[in-house]
Amino acid sequence: METEYTADSSQLGVREVNFFPPGYTIMSHYTGVPGMGFGNVAAKYAEPFEDDISLNSKVTEINSVGFMDGSGDTVVKYEKNGEIEEIKAKTVLVTASLGVLKAGTIDFVPTMPEWKQEVINEMGFGTVNKCIMSWDDDDALVWPADKLWFLLMTPEDETSGLWTQFYNPTRFKGKPSLMSWVCGDEAIEEEQKSDQEILERVMTNLRSMFPAIRNPDNVVISRWGQEEHVRGSYSFPVPGRDIYAD
Repeated sequence: METEYTADSSQLGVREVNFFPPGYTIMSHYTGVPGMGFGNVAAKYAEPFEDDISLNSKVTEINSVGFMDGSGDTVVKYEKNGEIEEIKAKTVLVTASLGVLKAGTIDFVPTMPEWKQEVINEMGFGTVNKCIMSWDDDDALVWPADKLWFLLMTPEDETSGLWTQFYNPTRFKGKPSLMSWVCGDEAIEEEQKSDQEILERVMTNLRSMFPAIRNPDNVVISRWGQEEHVRGSYSFPVPGRDIYAD
């Protein structure tokens, strides 16, 4: 549940949580084939507009006073290469994450309506991080290649959510691969650790299921809570609020 909603169970509004009936199963593929994925799809759609897209540009202010009173356009200020620049536009589409809006790193002029700011402040926004591993040698495959998920039950409650859920995309990636999760407050705590410390925990859990497994050749560990342009992963339902209305 914490993996699904990115928050500790004590923070979740259970009225909004979907509980599946006993025996319910679904065969879904979490990861696409090589060459696909959200990043590649977005890049393909962006190709015709590459000359107009300004990367490494941090928006600091959106001033819509001129647009609202009819005296001009909306002005967007952004920082690029240490310099503050601005552009004017008749329409501005803001797709910043809820984590960024909560942090208030973008100034809105005038300020957002009170009701909208309340929604931003009160909605839940959790963190989920992944440890993505792959092995270059096919002989490294010591787990069932046809099983998509492995769940480890630890003897202590405090470690039951620490890198104990594994997804197996091996058959889609063409090489031995595994992915593990950590969510909620534990995800934030794990972000303070080094990659080596995290990998040691992950491998300890894997070896309790597959003793012959060796360390991966390639490792990527996310830290979405520390990413200043995201500051988390996605929203979750909190007690006393309707996430769909928000």
